[in-house]
Amino acid sequence: MRIFENLQYGDESLIKASLETLADKGTSVEQYREAFRLLGVELGKILASEYIDSDADQTMLVCASEDADWLADGVESGFGKGELKKSIYWSSREIIHVNEDGSKVEISPIEKAYEEKIDNCSLLVVVKSIISTSCVIKTQLTRLIGKVKPERIAIMAPVMYKDGVPNLMHEFPEEIKRKFHFYAFAIDDERIGSEVIPGIGGMVYPRLGLGDMEQKNQYIPEMVLRKI
Repeated sequence: MRIFENLQYGDESLIKASLETLADKGTSVEQYREAFRLLGVELGKILASEYIDSDADQTMLVCASEDADWLADGVESGFGKGELKKSIYWSSREIIHVNEDGSKVEISPIEKAYEEKIDNCSLLVVVKSIISTSCVIKTQLTRLIGKVKPERIAIMAPVMYKDGVPNLMHEFPEEIKRKFHFYAFAIDDERIGSEVIPGIGGMVYPRLGLGDMEQKNQYIPEMVLRKI
């Protein structure tokens, strides 16, 4: 069953339609990308309402490379504070155990990184296409928290699995967890193996037109190309 949240911040009909576009396995690459961008804008509106006092130069946007050009770009646009500091990561996934129910225990080592300097991080915004397990976000946060020392941490995704938040909270000490604030539009409680149902309609890389894991790690987002 799917539960909707945070619809009061934006365009409810647009959010629901975009979520349906992601879940539909027949959606084209361009439609899929645009749905993520639109949902990113709507998530950015949440930031604009909740973090009025955060300036662009004190806000860092964090994402995986595959989420940069559509979802994260939309969040930055919807936040409306201008260009934010960025940390973008190219990661792989390694399965270290398969449970009896078919779910997988994974790690997500970082292969490459683009990290901008930030002197005073009032807000760290972590954006992901879907939060199911904690491995990707845990790896990103573990790398960044000690470097940038954020005052607040907003963790955002269009869709989260019901256990996504407790799984991530379990990975950090209390003084870090107190900084976490989670935002999603849909909470799903069904999973077949590692795929959340309806989730985002399967594996995000090929649906975005980026190929498999190896191919997507060769893609350089426009968000990065504009800065180098």
